[in-house]
Amino acid sequence: MLTVELSMSVYAIKVWLSKSEKDWFLYRDLDDFVVHTWSRREKAEEVMSLLTCQKAEITEDIPASALARSTEKKQKTKLES
Repeated sequence: MLTVELSMSVYAIKVWLSKSEKDWFLYRDLDDFVVHTWSRREKAEEVMSLLTCQKAEITEDIPASALARSTEKKQKTKLES
């Protein structure tokens, strides 16, 4: 039996506002505080290039609850369109 596992990567932007390595957060919507996520790394990199902060990097390390809220918001927005 052949087993195929498909995994979809989801990306977020990790942002630092100071030089401290412990002082970071995931880039969020300022209105509802939902973490912005992208299914394409290139789109996340495009947004990251527009940020003015101490440091930023693309990450796939997104807490499950944050990913669930982001997915829920995207699905809700898609239905409203």
